[in-house]
Amino acid sequence: MAKKKTQIRHAEIVSLFGARLRELRRSCGLTQAQLAQAARLTPSYVGRLEAGGASPGIDMVQRLADALNTTVHDLLPTEKSPDTEAALKKRSTELFNALLKSADRETLLMLVPLLARLGESPTRRK
Repeated sequence: MAKKKTQIRHAEIVSLFGARLRELRRSCGLTQAQLAQAARLTPSYVGRLEAGGASPGIDMVQRLADALNTTVHDLLPTEKSPDTEAALKKRSTELFNALLKSADRETLLMLVPLLARLGESPTRRK
């Protein structure tokens, strides 16, 4: 007789972690498969993590943080991410200003065309 699989109820931090993981992965322009490869995981496990269906160990959180070039602290939010347009604009401005302060010529040569293309995006609201 087959055992019935028990549904595990994770704490809210697990779903917050998953949402933050997805947000950081997307902001790095990575697919789940690319992140999985960089963190030595399977793509399906990354999907489960992002969906809040799995709770990673501390060593795995460190591997994910390293793969995303961020900190463990940044992956473990204590509250829901403020995804309002105003909050996203504020965070984008902070990141952009920090990048400009340290940008060398090569970085600027990559950044200028990217910004131009983003400004021409047909999905951009006017």
